[in-house]
Amino acid sequence: MEINLVKPFVASLLLGMALAGCNRDTVMPALERPARAESQEDLLKDSVYTYTYQFYLWQDALPDWFADVRANTIRYNSADAVLEALKGYARDDHGNPYDRFSFLDRWGTINAEVQQGLAGSFGIDVRYHDENSLYVKKVDIGSPAYAMGIRRGWQILQINGNSDLSLASMERDNLAFLFNALDGTHISLSLRKPDGGEVSVNLNRGNYQLQPILAHQVYDAGSKKVGYFAFDIFISTLNARGNPTYVKGQLDQLMAEFEESGIRELIVDLRYNGGGAVITAEYLSNLLAPAAVGHQLMYSNQTNDGLDAFLRAEGVSLDFSPVHFNKPNALNLERIYFLVTEGTASASELLINNLKPYMDVKLIGEHATYGKPVGYFNWNILGVDLYAVSYQTFNAMGEGDYFSGMPVDKLIYDDLTRDFGDPAEDMIAEALYYATNNHFSSNVASTQSSERTAHAGPASGRINSLLDRHGQKGMYQFAR
Repeated sequence: MEINLVKPFVASLLLGMALAGCNRDTVMPALERPARAESQEDLLKDSVYTYTYQFYLWQDALPDWFADVRANTIRYNSADAVLEALKGYARDDHGNPYDRFSFLDRWGTINAEVQQGLAGSFGIDVRYHDENSLYVKKVDIGSPAYAMGIRRGWQILQINGNSDLSLASMERDNLAFLFNALDGTHISLSLRKPDGGEVSVNLNRGNYQLQPILAHQVYDAGSKKVGYFAFDIFISTLNARGNPTYVKGQLDQLMAEFEESGIRELIVDLRYNGGGAVITAEYLSNLLAPAAVGHQLMYSNQTNDGLDAFLRAEGVSLDFSPVHFNKPNALNLERIYFLVTEGTASASELLINNLKPYMDVKLIGEHATYGKPVGYFNWNILGVDLYAVSYQTFNAMGEGDYFSGMPVDKLIYDDLTRDFGDPAEDMIAEALYYATNNHFSSNVASTQSSERTAHAGPASGRINSLLDRHGQKGMYQFAR
């Protein structure tokens, strides 16, 4: 939810807020200023502390700087550095910070992608298959890369003239070469297609509408019909005016097709889905839940004690009360298989957690999910969007502390050589095996995947987790 403020809270108002409980009519005398000129970044640093304190889930762990905010924020070079410092205060029993998530969006990227479904990029994401083989893991439909015919499963031989794309080479600069190339305005690629043919392409960064459904199928698994769809991002099902978006229409149509096909089990491919709008996770939970769910509890939220009062005082419409199911369709599934990696995060995990108390849910993947049971809303300060963790979600069984991720029921590695929806792809094949036999295969992982992992070693897993988190979206509340 975006709130445009005329100006940020500056040092002259901070003490007033602390003493007057956010009473906007309270006028406090100005505090003395440093002799040097005050910059916009100084105001932003002060405001990041002030609003993070008001919104933060772990508010009790934060230091009280209200006596002189500027004396504390002046120690940091940027507002981002202030926020990073604040993220270090709340720690778990092992001394690790809970907050890996809060951030500043200086370009409005999140609001554009998650609420409006707009993107500006090449539309290509990559992953390592082994220590020497970099592959296209995903191509956004409608993007410049998609228009050039590039698809998942193509091996990347060269980027901007550089053919040394090995793990060892990329680790030397902590992936800076890859990230700079993928985030640039122009990129040249040499690729090998699955049939062995090689192509070279030049791409320019472009704007396009994100299409969250990457593929969908209905398979025959023994006597069963099993549905499948790959879901890439939780773009909001409602726009800022509260009207349905194209994403709601696409989901409704897909579920109607599944219902007509008579599926009773469904494979939901979330392997790279880093999250998005909470309202879409709620809507998809309703679509996928069994008919018997009725209006039972979907999930509840935990916030700090003062958040609701603060938002009401600011005239902000955000509702953190418990959410209940309200199923709009007749699709009645008995089992869902979620395909996951460490890149499966936030709103994706919320969807899984919502359904677990009410139906048979199986997780298939190469790693536990990312582990982000928390979310945020945006607060615009001087044109910069602050996303400070402000709530944690819990399902109907009270489960919501999966900061280490949700473990998989079956370990199967990501088969980068095959496209989304291919029934021979390792993860999909394992789900279809279970649907046919009512149990997982006896393999620890597929032969191909096991051999690849043996050669790749732990470095590829660490690097791929960084690549998976590149551009990750999170779990966002918007005004309703």
